[in-house]
Amino acid sequence: MANPPSYEELRKQNQILVKEAAHQALTRKALENDIEQYRALVENAPDLIHSVTPDGSFLYTNQAWKNALGYTAEELKTLKLMDIVEEGCRDKCHCIFENLLSGENIARNETVFVAKDGHKVLVEGQCTTSFLDGKATRMTGFFRDIGERSHNEQALRESESRYRDLFENAHDIIQILQPDGKLLYVNNSWRQTFGYDEEEIKDLSIFDIISPDCQDHCEDTFGKIISEEKTHYITTIFTAKNGRQVLIEGNAICKFEGGKPLYTQCIFRDVTEKKRMEEELIKAQKLESVGVFAGGIAHDFNNLLQAIIGNISLAKMYIDPQNKAYERLEKTEKASVLAQNLTQQLLTFSKGGEPIKSVTALSEIVTEATTFSLRGSKVKCHYQLADNLWPVEADKGQLSQVTQNLAINASQAMPEGGILTIRATNITLDASTIATLPDGNYIKITFQDQGSGISKENITKIFDPYFSSKKAGSGLGLAISYSIINNHGGLITADSQPGQGALFTIYLPAAQGIIPAQKKVASQSTLEKGRILVLDDDEIVLDVLHEMLTVLGCENDAAKEGNQAIALYKKAFQAGKPYSGVIMDLTIPGGMGGKETLALLQQINPEVRAIVSSGYANDPIMANFRAHGFCGVFPKPYTIEDLSQALTAIFSPT
Repeated sequence: MANPPSYEELRKQNQILVKEAAHQALTRKALENDIEQYRALVENAPDLIHSVTPDGSFLYTNQAWKNALGYTAEELKTLKLMDIVEEGCRDKCHCIFENLLSGENIARNETVFVAKDGHKVLVEGQCTTSFLDGKATRMTGFFRDIGERSHNEQALRESESRYRDLFENAHDIIQILQPDGKLLYVNNSWRQTFGYDEEEIKDLSIFDIISPDCQDHCEDTFGKIISEEKTHYITTIFTAKNGRQVLIEGNAICKFEGGKPLYTQCIFRDVTEKKRMEEELIKAQKLESVGVFAGGIAHDFNNLLQAIIGNISLAKMYIDPQNKAYERLEKTEKASVLAQNLTQQLLTFSKGGEPIKSVTALSEIVTEATTFSLRGSKVKCHYQLADNLWPVEADKGQLSQVTQNLAINASQAMPEGGILTIRATNITLDASTIATLPDGNYIKITFQDQGSGISKENITKIFDPYFSSKKAGSGLGLAISYSIINNHGGLITADSQPGQGALFTIYLPAAQGIIPAQKKVASQSTLEKGRILVLDDDEIVLDVLHEMLTVLGCENDAAKEGNQAIALYKKAFQAGKPYSGVIMDLTIPGGMGGKETLALLQQINPEVRAIVSSGYANDPIMANFRAHGFCGVFPKPYTIEDLSQALTAIFSPT
């Protein structure tokens, strides 16, 4: 039998037991502290944390979870996990849940929880599964409310989309360049203007599209842009894919990082059409200046021509046609008519002048004028005129003059012969076609020759008055043509390359009406028992017109000023011997002219018949005489035969 432990041994064993008990107490206390710390950490975590059983019942939710979703502990006792998942996310969550139960690791994923008050909480999180003896006991999920982040990301995407739309849909030409000049980004307007597609742009440099004439200047400018962070104004010429030269202007600025250039932003506008319009305006201003001067000269010159031509036509009546003097008078008369044509050219420039229009067929005017101009030349004309051309409201004489000028130019450009091709077709223009013309229906006429062409230096000057590259040229032909087409509400342009001929293009507004049938007026040498009142301030004109009317058998009286004419007309009307008609000049320096005088005569006799006659053949009243109360128009100068026909047509009883 073993001896019982001694006192000392018992004391030592007791000390050991006491130490073990103390250590266990400390360990338990530390464990409790750790548990409390982790509980506080989980409870106060900003993330939404919950634990659920394999059937989805809630075991635990932290305070952030309760705050976000609003359910109480009592309410959670009757809820399952899928009850708080948005219906549209449940299938995905069921699948994830099953995979977690099988021990599979699931990457972070998004889902939507539905709070007690019905609002939705977008969360992103990850779940872990606890197992005991191979069976899942609980699943713990850690989630973060990403609604605000998602909102910010969506706002960022929308902002990016708006700026991208602004970039792509801007009418301005926008490009972003790398420091070496390579194109980094361009917008839709850039692609449409220059004609390159996305694949082609990848290999393009800004120096590939700069016009050769601007290369050196562009290289210097680009070097300055990428060396300093400030806005630079740019104006230069780009070359489109099809070779078209595009004048652009705008701003460029380089962005830097750490003192090194990152990229250059450029915002440009295509000002090619604007520049052309400015040039057109300058041309119009030049023509207007010439017109102010030419109008006054032409008026006085036509009065002199009236005296010359009128006296010649009278003298011929007193001479035997077999007399040599008669032949000389005829030649003098023809020379005077040529002088009249020169005056008409000057009047084309007259400020405010309008053509005397009528609805007419363009094909007839073009073919007749061209045939006449090319008679005897080596140039052959090919016509490609549409059969259904719309009519135009135009001055036949002026359009003939334009056609003659262009035909003569073509003939001079092809002295050894060649082909002049004239095309005419109907065309409808809108605002995007030609900025200087309003929308509507037009006739487009082109004159294409095979001559030596026009140099780049001269092409911008050819419509200027008195500019000519020919030694014998007057420099008026194309300037007159430009003014005529402009006064008809149309446009004339020129395009040419040296050695490739010249192409002149005309746009004329189509008329709304139909071409009237031609009426022939029978001429007669006298107007029996007619009484004519003449209003004109020029003594020479009054003298020759008095003689002409006397020869034609008309009694006539003259007035040099409107008030005098009114007094004569009123006296004759009240005496029962009214005038058959009145021939009235428009311009009476220092006195009442024809327009104002007629208005007062109509108060005396509303049936007064008046002819407007002026040296300003292109005066607006001459073009729209009926709108001002006149029954006819009779531009100076004229012969006695012209006067007889006009009086017969207007004043004779019908």
